[in-house]
Amino acid sequence: MISILQAMTANNTDNLMIRDGKIYLVMTIVSIILVGLFIYVASIDKKISQLESSSKD
Repeated sequence: MISILQAMTANNTDNLMIRDGKIYLVMTIVSIILVGLFIYVASIDKKISQLESSSKD
């Protein structure tokens, strides 16, 4: 009984976000945040690599 209610609630929430078009906004924001994190990690990795190579010399 509880699982049926949870499924119905999840369906209503999903339909609401899709119907209002908010799901696209949420996915866009999440994508921007992930891309920003990947760029940040790549830049930190590059800086660490430069520090490692300069410390070997």
